[in-house]
Amino acid sequence: MEIVLGSKNKAKQQAVINVFKDDTIYTIDAPSDVSAQPLSDQETLTGAINRSIYARNTLEHGIGIGLEGGVMEIGDQLFLTNWGALTDESHHTYVASGARVPLPPSIARGLKPGVELGDVMADFTKDKHIRHHQGAIGIFTDGLITRDTMFEHVLLQLKGQYLAQLIK
Repeated sequence: MEIVLGSKNKAKQQAVINVFKDDTIYTIDAPSDVSAQPLSDQETLTGAINRSIYARNTLEHGIGIGLEGGVMEIGDQLFLTNWGALTDESHHTYVASGARVPLPPSIARGLKPGVELGDVMADFTKDKHIRHHQGAIGIFTDGLITRDTMFEHVLLQLKGQYLAQLIK
């Protein structure tokens, strides 16, 4: 099966490779049509769906995948969040969400309009490529969960939904 991932991010690419081991995977820069730093579950989900549909529309046959990281607020606490979407050949879109961890106040304060969490984390860690490797989740879980493994969980949910529909 052919798969197009709507991102050139290395961590997202690795997650797709790990979950879809026997498939042909392509990557493109798909627009999310949301803020560079999504600030709610809805905005993060919308970004994943938009990337998935855009990616799917580049194929004659196969599926499109969109993965989006963001933050969401509960009370006065910001949480890291992530969403994924898979759009199949019949243009049905499946969605799933994954891990949520609270952002330390010092990191949350750095998120101002127009500032991405990846940039705040790059400044905090002095690693300008952190969003392509362990990501914020890797820092906040002492490396037990990395950005690619966080997205793998979402991808397994998406793949499972897709496969379950094929046997009905």
